[in-house]
Amino acid sequence: MIRPLDRTAGAIAGSSILAALILLPFTQDPSYLISAIPLVVLLGAIGLALRRMRVNDAIAFLAQLVALVVYLFAISLSLARPGQGMAGLFAEGVRHMSTHTTPMIADPGLTMLLVATVGVTTILTDLLAEGVDRPGWALLPSLTLYLIGAVGLLRDIPWWTILPVAVGYLWILLADGINSAESWPRHLERTVRLTGRITPLALRMGGVVAVAALAATLLVGLVVPLPPAHQLNGGQLNQDTGPVQLTDPMLDMRRNLSQPADTDVLTYTTTAAGGEYLRMASLSVFDGRGWQNASFHLTQGNTLPAPPGMDTPGPDVRTQVKIGDFRAEYLPLPYAPKRFDAPGQWAYGTDSLVVVATGQDRTAATRDLSYDVTSIDPTPDGTRLSTAMAGRPSDANLTGAVPQDMPQEIVDLTLKITQSEPTPALKAAAIQKYLRSDQFSYSLEPQPGTGYDAMKRFLLQDHKGYCEQFAGSMAAMARIIGIPSRVAVGWLPGTRKGDGYSVTMHDMHAWPELYFEGVGWVRFEPTPGVAVPPAWTMTAPEQPSATPTPTASATPEAAPTPSVNPTVSAAPVQPAAPVINVLAVFARIGVAIGLLALVTGLLALPGLLRHRQRRRRLAPPDGGDVEVSQQAVDAAWSEVRDSFVDYGYTWPSGSPRAVGRQAAQVLPEDAGRALVILSRQVERSRYALAAVHSADLSALVGTVRDGLRTDKGWDARLISEWWPRSWWRALGQALAWQALWARAKAVIAGWRAR
Repeated sequence: MIRPLDRTAGAIAGSSILAALILLPFTQDPSYLISAIPLVVLLGAIGLALRRMRVNDAIAFLAQLVALVVYLFAISLSLARPGQGMAGLFAEGVRHMSTHTTPMIADPGLTMLLVATVGVTTILTDLLAEGVDRPGWALLPSLTLYLIGAVGLLRDIPWWTILPVAVGYLWILLADGINSAESWPRHLERTVRLTGRITPLALRMGGVVAVAALAATLLVGLVVPLPPAHQLNGGQLNQDTGPVQLTDPMLDMRRNLSQPADTDVLTYTTTAAGGEYLRMASLSVFDGRGWQNASFHLTQGNTLPAPPGMDTPGPDVRTQVKIGDFRAEYLPLPYAPKRFDAPGQWAYGTDSLVVVATGQDRTAATRDLSYDVTSIDPTPDGTRLSTAMAGRPSDANLTGAVPQDMPQEIVDLTLKITQSEPTPALKAAAIQKYLRSDQFSYSLEPQPGTGYDAMKRFLLQDHKGYCEQFAGSMAAMARIIGIPSRVAVGWLPGTRKGDGYSVTMHDMHAWPELYFEGVGWVRFEPTPGVAVPPAWTMTAPEQPSATPTPTASATPEAAPTPSVNPTVSAAPVQPAAPVINVLAVFARIGVAIGLLALVTGLLALPGLLRHRQRRRRLAPPDGGDVEVSQQAVDAAWSEVRDSFVDYGYTWPSGSPRAVGRQAAQVLPEDAGRALVILSRQVERSRYALAAVHSADLSALVGTVRDGLRTDKGWDARLISEWWPRSWWRALGQALAWQALWARAKAVIAGWRAR
């Protein structure tokens, strides 16, 4: 026959193993389960063994904590690098979380953190379900893991992750229900014999409830959360009249760059020195098919919101644009547009600040169009950029997501390029410098392969491509190191003509935009030979003294490097703060909440264990007997003694009758009388073997405890209930090695006697 203690321990272990599955969406490497599952079994076995030996629950809790530390130290010997140690491994895991988005690539430090999380979850579940005898609270540890994932992941958490939480919790409740059912009063034994054993009956009843609860959970989980926007209607704009399908700007760019005749597209004048990049589209979805449009909601109007993430906007720039025979649904605008005056119906996306036509014949809305634009100069301060952290834009679920099937070769290359750089800006500059090196060349010739295959061929084999490959590769590599990114498609500044600039078909271009905290979206230029990288994206040794004019994307030639803007510090400096991303923010919040909960739980632990002890001492006898044994009377007497100690009173010595008379003097009359009566019942149960009623014991102890609280203030009551002196005294006695050894020998002798 399974003991109640064994049944609960099995349920706790099973629930903790299921909780370990909740962490799978955080990582691409599930191997942490190989270490986590044995740890759960070990901690459960330690708790079960100590409780079978009737060791204090606090000792069991401490023993599990010690076992967790020893186990983590043991696995760190195989995971850590020489000289790194367990602390260094944890620090590496924190850094890894700070520089990667979910699902994170494999890392020994991350594995260590995940295994430790599973261990802490197991210990807390065991403490709540068995240590303080609150099985209903056992949901909290696994539910905390689920909520951290639901809030912190940069994409929707998988629907199935709620199942381990629900199944594990039901398992613990079912075990507790069976334990309670097997202790039902004896007059129900006949009913049990007629219907079979209690356990199968409880299983059938629990199964009905579990199926209904899980079905409702799945239904709510599938109906309420919406999938990511780009999976609903990728490349569409949601507006009141329905979705508007956008064309693929990458296809238009390939076609335009391949045109044999380099025809004029538009002319413009601007107050910006050196011309303007005219931005049309922003691609924020990246997967195995490449870079694509995302779905976003349209806002009608010509006044745009402030650029996302830019704490200190630059001066206004005014630009007048005149488009010729060029048909498009995207309105070419300098970033960051503030207001535009253009004929027709236009709407914008609040995250991307992309403006598109929504009226009739919208695919030709730009033909022969003239309009004015007021924009904000996005030039960042070089010093601030060099120390800025990777930020979290409002669409981080798209712009920060790294595909789970990202080729490991690209990940390894990215980490190799950036491993020596301490800040996000320096890491991004290192990627740009690598792509602009002599190892790569510009070519409009079509290369074989698509998606990941094309990117791997470009980065690892032939190193040939045009702006689509350079921009797309840098944006993807930026995400790997934790920097949100997107690919912008538009036009180079063009050629200076008189007071303005002329832009031709071959000036169509793509470039990456990376997001930094306090700075917002920053343009980089990794394409060599056709465009000049911004001064703020280069380190000091790369800075020359000449200021050239950018050339067209379709006419590759040696590109001179730009001069340093005298108002911008272009040399990145050592940061004052570590690099973080959104996952790190939520991880820190989760750690803070977890530490607060752990500290609160530890502070409340003595009171909870003392309360559980009181309940057991005063519990009614099994089978509904009215008369109780001598052990029950002694337990009530012990409860009164410990209550005296908790409230700061001295417990006298002597016979029960003498102790009762002496201790009653510090109590109110009713409480003193109850104590004297209880002392007499203790004597009768010990020497006269007289019957004592269980109801009398509970009432007498309650009256005595009420009397002890009468003259105490709220602070003294709080300390007495939640920081009981008797519990600490018992803990000190239990920690004595002689007491433990004597108890162990008594248990062994009892087993032999059986």
